[in-house]
Amino acid sequence: MTMMTLHLTLGPDFPMRPTANGFLIVTPWRYDDGDAIVVYGDRQPDGRWCVHDSGEAALRLMFDSIDPDTARIQTWLLEQTSWVQWNEGLSQLECSDVTEPDCRAAVFRVAQAAAQLQAMTALRLSREESRFKNEVVAVLQQVQRETGVEAYYDVPLDNERLFVADCLFVAERPVAVLIASTTERLLEAELAWSHLRRLRDHTVVIAVIEDVARIGRKQAARAPYFTDKTYFFRDFEATFHEAMRDTLSAPPALAR
Repeated sequence: MTMMTLHLTLGPDFPMRPTANGFLIVTPWRYDDGDAIVVYGDRQPDGRWCVHDSGEAALRLMFDSIDPDTARIQTWLLEQTSWVQWNEGLSQLECSDVTEPDCRAAVFRVAQAAAQLQAMTALRLSREESRFKNEVVAVLQQVQRETGVEAYYDVPLDNERLFVADCLFVAERPVAVLIASTTERLLEAELAWSHLRRLRDHTVVIAVIEDVARIGRKQAARAPYFTDKTYFFRDFEATFHEAMRDTLSAPPALAR
């Protein structure tokens, strides 16, 4: 896989530059201070790749006086081992021994893990976020009962399991709902929509935002252009409920 081929498979949202050992990619994911998450690829002697974050996520934890060796961080890292590994010697997130066809998936996984690792500086995956997700899921389950449309929860949308829908309605034209409790999760919804369109998969991608204050006005204003529909949930619960019923009852439309 040449650098140009990898760049084309990732798309224009992932600027790429050569390095002495391989490449670096500036991803659309962001750390809390607004800096882009950068992922590196180093060619190994056997021709495979090590895709990593060069220790940036761990460094940001240390700046926030959080030790990566704490039980909470280590437990989280162990839970990620099927997707990304923790290199203790280099204090970096990495996917090692990556074949060229798998480089694209590895870039996504390392970037997503880096964003999630920095979220450990606060209890972002907290009771507040769980409460919001539970409220949205309760509405979706009610819609499922009312429409009779089969639905599954926490379902991967692609073979590489890069994008996971919080709910997938198995309608004539499938409807995937991604609950965006953070800016990073909203970005994942947008990337999922773009990825599925490139694959000519016409699954409807819907993002649900709690309110503008939690996501940011700029991100909230952009979202409708990179999803099939974006809904605000707080104070609009009944509207969201009716909109989901209408979406599942309407005849399938042509994808954008």
